[in-house]
Amino acid sequence: MKKETCILDIKKFNLHINEHHILKNLDLPFYRKKVTAIMGPSGCGKSTLVRSINRLNDAIPGVKMSGNMFLYKKNLLEMNPMLVRRKVGMVFQRPNPFPTMSIYENVLAGYTLNGLKLDKTEKESIVADSLEKAALWDEVKDNLHRKGTFLSGGQQQRLCIARALAMNPKILLLDEPTSALDPKSTARIEELIIELKSKVSIIMVTHNMGQAARISDYTAFLYLGELIEYDSTEVMFDSPKHSRTKDYLKRKFG
Repeated sequence: MKKETCILDIKKFNLHINEHHILKNLDLPFYRKKVTAIMGPSGCGKSTLVRSINRLNDAIPGVKMSGNMFLYKKNLLEMNPMLVRRKVGMVFQRPNPFPTMSIYENVLAGYTLNGLKLDKTEKESIVADSLEKAALWDEVKDNLHRKGTFLSGGQQQRLCIARALAMNPKILLLDEPTSALDPKSTARIEELIIELKSKVSIIMVTHNMGQAARISDYTAFLYLGELIEYDSTEVMFDSPKHSRTKDYLKRKFG
């Protein structure tokens, strides 16, 4: 691989749930202002990995983690989880705007939940900027105080992206962000991801090989909790080195 600036460096990372070894000795660098796709069959640990980066697995009974995750040389596993989530935003499979909140309130939810005070001018600036980045401002600017659930599925997912971007994270985690969307909404989200990588580093779990090929710069292939192969997406798809990667890309399993 060519030399890139590493923003997140995962070293010897393991995750156990009780006696089950879910993620196994992962070494995985993620690069600044690039899109990295994480692929692999169901149950291979993709979502568990991104939830670990965001410290969402901490509350699961029986979870034990070891190793390091360095965000610009600071170990995320030793930081306060609330502080981690300011630096690492996350968007899930299904759009999940907070149903009792307006569009405006949804964008600012991270500040509200963290007890961070903003004046009216700051709030309006963050809302407009975040919705602009999520390519949603023109569609909702006249309805900011309507509930977020009034939007279509694709718009709701872009609202969730705006909510994550509002905290100005270093990394944006996307866990199969288009799996619940129709093809037109999926295409719009893919366009948005390509636009966003100039502003934030993106790590995306996807089952969709075509999607990974279209929009990611790097691809990691996981199998049964192990990292089998990691390379630029072009190299991974054109000339995978590992037989298991080749079989997966040929859809022999998954």
